[in-house]
Amino acid sequence: MRLDTRSHRANSAARLQVEDRIRRHGPTTRRVGSILLLLWFAWQTYARISFFVDRDFPVGLDATIYYRGVVAWLHGANPWDASVVVGGFAYHYAGTPVTTVIMAPAGLLSEEVFTAAWIVLTWVATIWTLRRLGFPMWWLLFPPIAEALFSANPQLVVLALLVANRPVASAVATALKVYAFVPLLGEGRWRQIAIAVAFNAATVLIAPRLWLVYVQQFGSISSRLEYESLQGLSAFYFPFLLAATVAALLILAVRDRRAAGWLAVPAVWPSSQFHYSTMALPVMSPFLAVFLAVPMLREPPVVIIVEVFRRLITPLVVRRSPSDAGPGQGGAPLPGTGFRRLTSAGGAGGTPPSRRR
Repeated sequence: MRLDTRSHRANSAARLQVEDRIRRHGPTTRRVGSILLLLWFAWQTYARISFFVDRDFPVGLDATIYYRGVVAWLHGANPWDASVVVGGFAYHYAGTPVTTVIMAPAGLLSEEVFTAAWIVLTWVATIWTLRRLGFPMWWLLFPPIAEALFSANPQLVVLALLVANRPVASAVATALKVYAFVPLLGEGRWRQIAIAVAFNAATVLIAPRLWLVYVQQFGSISSRLEYESLQGLSAFYFPFLLAATVAALLILAVRDRRAAGWLAVPAVWPSSQFHYSTMALPVMSPFLAVFLAVPMLREPPVVIIVEVFRRLITPLVVRRSPSDAGPGQGGAPLPGTGFRRLTSAGGAGGTPPSRRR
C-alpha cells in the first residue's frame, strides 16, 4: 500500500513538472509555430496567386462572372450562358435564382465599378471576420482566403454574414450561397433557418420564370460546373471517399454537431472550390490550417477525416485541466494564433459568444 502511495506521489510530481514546463515554454512554442505557419501560408499563397497572374486571370474574376449573370437576366437573357473567358476557357455563371435576384441591384452599376466595389466589400468582410474570430491579420495570407480575395468570390462575404449570427445576415448568406444552410443546421439556428427558407422561397414569386429555366437546365448547369471545376476538391464525385467522409462527419456530429456543420461544406459539397475551405475558420485547428492551405484535389475530405478522429481521440488522451476552458464555444483563443483550446466537448475554435436571434 505504501509502495502504491509513493508511486502515485512520484507520478503526480512528474506530471506537475511536465505541466509546469509546458506552461513556461507554451508562449514561445506558439510564437515559433505562428511564424512557421505564416511562412507556410506566404509560400503557398505566392504559388497560388502567381499561377493566376501568369495565366492572365483578372483580379475580381468571380465578381465579374456574377455581374454578367445578373445583368444577362435583367436584360431578358439566360444568366447561365454568361461567362468570362480566360486563356480561351470560359467560366460560366452558376449562381441560383435566389442569388440572381438578390444581386439584381448590381445592374445599376457598370461592370468595372461593381467589380471594384465587390473587391472592397470582400476585403472589409474578411478583415471583420478575422477580427471577430480572433485571428491575427496575417491570416489574410491563408491561401483559401487569399484566392477568394483575388477573385472577389462571395464566399468571404457569406462567411462574414454567418459569423455575424443575425437572422437577416444569415438569410442573405443563404441567398448568396445555398450551402450556407449547412453550418446553420450544425449550429442549430432554427429560427434563422426558418427566416432564410422564407426569404429564399419568396424569390419564386418574384421571378417564377427564372426558377423554371433553372429547374429545366439544372442538369446541364451542374455538369458544366463539374467540368469547369475539375470536379472540385471535395469527395462528392468519388463514392468510396464520399461514404468515408460522410461517416466521419456523422460520427463527429454526435459529439460536436457544430464543428461537423462547418467542416461539411469543404468536405462534401459538389464542385467545391479551394476557397470553400474558409468555411472551416470558425472551427480551425493547426492541423487543418497546415493542410487546407494546399490546393490539391480531394485533399480537404481526407484532411477532414483525419481531423475528425483527432478531435475524438485528443480529449481521451489529454487530461483537461480547469484552465483549459475559456469563454465561448471551444475555449478561449490562444494569443496571436486565432486557434482555440481543444476541449473535451470536441470543439477547437468557434465564433465568439453572441446573442442568438
